[in-house]
Amino acid sequence: MFYFRKNGEVIEKYRVHFDKDEIAKLKKEIINNCSFIEHKVYVSDYEPRFTNEIIRNFTCTPTGRKKEYFEETRELYQYSYDEYKPPYLVELINQFLNGDSKAIDNILNYNISPKSTLDDRINLANKEFNRIAPEDINKKKEKLKELEDLLKTRELNKNQQSIDLYYAQLIGLIKFDLIDSLSISELVKIESFLEINLSSKVEISNSKERPFVKSLKKID
Repeated sequence: MFYFRKNGEVIEKYRVHFDKDEIAKLKKEIINNCSFIEHKVYVSDYEPRFTNEIIRNFTCTPTGRKKEYFEETRELYQYSYDEYKPPYLVELINQFLNGDSKAIDNILNYNISPKSTLDDRINLANKEFNRIAPEDINKKKEKLKELEDLLKTRELNKNQQSIDLYYAQLIGLIKFDLIDSLSISELVKIESFLEINLSSKVEISNSKERPFVKSLKKID
């Protein structure tokens, strides 16, 4: 894979080196250890259809009840599963492993700053519960149910790890060789001479984040 980057008045060309198996292995670790987990339970006469969702601990239990339609009667089942919602970094890794060089910029500039935590949401829900008038029983019950669900979700995610360490490992697995460079003025001159737009044929990054460069080829 090649990566082109605009650096001032020069276009730099990098060869990108990485071990696909090692990055795929790291991606699995991120999914297992850094995903936000939500437990889903519902009753339906139709099986859930999953596309890109990451599902664990799936169970399907007959309820003994039925749902009648005009044309048929269907059995009702209770479906239960844990849905893993990995950080956006996993999607970027998928794009990168599929050969999309545009994902490199998003990986290099990935924001690993902490976001709102479950504890923040629990504290907010608790404050909202305390602000509800005592006589408003229904709203109290609704907010109490929300608090209970949040506490269960926190217990489900008690082993969730920070993405920081895994992100550092990912960056360490991607190496860049600066193999050549070309001035923008020279590129414009070549495009004018050939009457083609070469710069539209490749993705040229404007990122200010300089990639880790393994080696530099001297240009005569």
